[in-house]
Amino acid sequence: MSEKAEVRQISSIAEGHVEQKSTFVQAIQEETNLPFPGDKFRFLISELSVQQKRAIAHFLNFPIVFSKNKKFPDALFHKLLLQLQKQYLTSDRERLYWVIIFAVFDLLHNESPSTFETFLAAKEENILKFGPWHVYWALRFHPGRATARTSWEEAIREFEEGLKAKAPEAKSLQDDRSNDEKLTVIEQKLKNELALRQTREKEAEQLRKELGAQSKKLEQIEREKKQLAAELQILKEETRKQQAEAEASRNQLEARLNRMKQEKNDLLDLVKEAELKVEKMKADAVKAAHEVEQWKQRHERKGQGNTQELIALLLNSLMPESDKLYHELRQANPENASVLRAQIRKIFDLIDLLEQFRQETGQAQPKDLVQVSDPSFESVPSVPEVSRQSCVGTFYRRDHGGYVVLEDGKSFNVTESMVHQHGLEHEAEVQCSPGKQQNGMILYEIELLLQGDDTYAPIRQFDGYVELGDYFTWYCVDINNAQNRYPLHRRDIEIQQPNDGDPCLFNVADEGRFARLSRLYRKTKQTAAEQEFKAYKPSLLRRQAEKPKPVPFLENCKIVIVGGLRKWFEGVVAETGAILIHDSGDAPERIHADLSKADALFFLLTATSHRATWSCVEIAKQRQIPHFVIQGSKSNLRMLLWENRELITRKQKI
Repeated sequence: MSEKAEVRQISSIAEGHVEQKSTFVQAIQEETNLPFPGDKFRFLISELSVQQKRAIAHFLNFPIVFSKNKKFPDALFHKLLLQLQKQYLTSDRERLYWVIIFAVFDLLHNESPSTFETFLAAKEENILKFGPWHVYWALRFHPGRATARTSWEEAIREFEEGLKAKAPEAKSLQDDRSNDEKLTVIEQKLKNELALRQTREKEAEQLRKELGAQSKKLEQIEREKKQLAAELQILKEETRKQQAEAEASRNQLEARLNRMKQEKNDLLDLVKEAELKVEKMKADAVKAAHEVEQWKQRHERKGQGNTQELIALLLNSLMPESDKLYHELRQANPENASVLRAQIRKIFDLIDLLEQFRQETGQAQPKDLVQVSDPSFESVPSVPEVSRQSCVGTFYRRDHGGYVVLEDGKSFNVTESMVHQHGLEHEAEVQCSPGKQQNGMILYEIELLLQGDDTYAPIRQFDGYVELGDYFTWYCVDINNAQNRYPLHRRDIEIQQPNDGDPCLFNVADEGRFARLSRLYRKTKQTAAEQEFKAYKPSLLRRQAEKPKPVPFLENCKIVIVGGLRKWFEGVVAETGAILIHDSGDAPERIHADLSKADALFFLLTATSHRATWSCVEIAKQRQIPHFVIQGSKSNLRMLLWENRELITRKQKI
């Protein structure tokens, strides 16, 4: 048997994992009332093996370090055993008796009160096999001790006399004297020990009384503890209910706040859209008034006889209007389509009448058409002959116009008039439908998908006026700061032919030296309409020369966006320091696992199916994830991320 197994055997005997546990406990209780037989115990220890001694040392928690290369420290082992014998605590004596039972357990594990006579008959055989002191202690703790008390006491007495008879006799009288002296010393020590034991027993009795009093106090404390624990549990339940109510109230308030923010965003978009429509209508009114004034001036100069030029002028004004109505017809609702078609028919009927009148007069059509002063009156390209295959592109702003980069890497330029016509801003996402004209040129029809933000464009835009400087040099001057004065580009001078003092809207590229005209408002007699338009027009964006890089405010947050293309949102989310998880809305189940661990959910409703919307909203509600709607522009996404940053980072703070 290994040393660890023997230690476990001692523990199992002491903890009651054997059948004779009750018999041993009764015998130990009787032995503890008697003086501990130290000599007989020491003789038993001398018969043990080194492995058994180590097991006993481990069981008694002796501070002995064993080594395979060194001999077992018997002196230290006996010294620690002697110190343990001198302890007056009953528990220490009981541990020593359990050690004795372990040492002789091989003789007792199969014994019972009925086998006492058999055990006495095999005494000599067991002495030869285990040793006399093993047999003595086995007889002392035999189960027959309780049933056959008289036989057991007689057997113990005979066994002790036999052991004394075998003890060596004194060799000399001097040894007898020394033994007498030792006996006297031992008797004196025994008397001292008895006196000390009586004192200790009195102290133990006093301690037992104190222990009883302390036990009563402890029981009272335990009762109070249970009562307080019950009250604490009740308070916890009430607190949990209050927390649940507070959480529900907070969720309701958050939902109400989100609805109010959504309504606010919708109203702001409606206001912005209305402002843009009003602005466009006023601009169209100013342009129309300007063109009418030009026509009147030309008519006054050339008189009533120049009817042919007037017809050509009317034809050139009607064709762009018909193209404009045609584009509105393609994008209009079915309810308004009939009205737009009727207007287009009236325009073409008027054109036919003008053409018929010109043929009847017999005059040839003039080759030189009237040049429209404003680029926004340019005719829309004719409908391509070949079928269109739409693709998505990204618009990038220049100081004059811009360009669109398609998904396949191709690009094409966009004029400044097209920028104003479609309201394009920097990094806007557009749907491009290519077509080939009869002359072989490829033109693109543009449809806005996701609005960009001119805040991040590489230009600065100013309200100002045109000024003629020294040496016939033209300048564009900021109306709010005359120090912002830039030379006008040569091409704008040749094409626009501005006049000194004409109000304008001009762009300057970052680190650029020349100004490019975005819009030119020529002076007319109707200065009141122009002043009203200019007073209504809001101040445009003025970018700093170097825009500081935004500080990330959503680090370690996960933002889920459903709808559109990933490249539309990567730049905006990267500025915040968050992690983007995107799905176009075709297969929303792919991001459901990531959505359950996200911090916010955004929808681009113009490019998201109902199935994707509701499946993602249900997960967001279950996980208490805030969700928002992108109002079709990158600037709106930036605003939503900034205004709701505390709500998005709430999980990270918890």
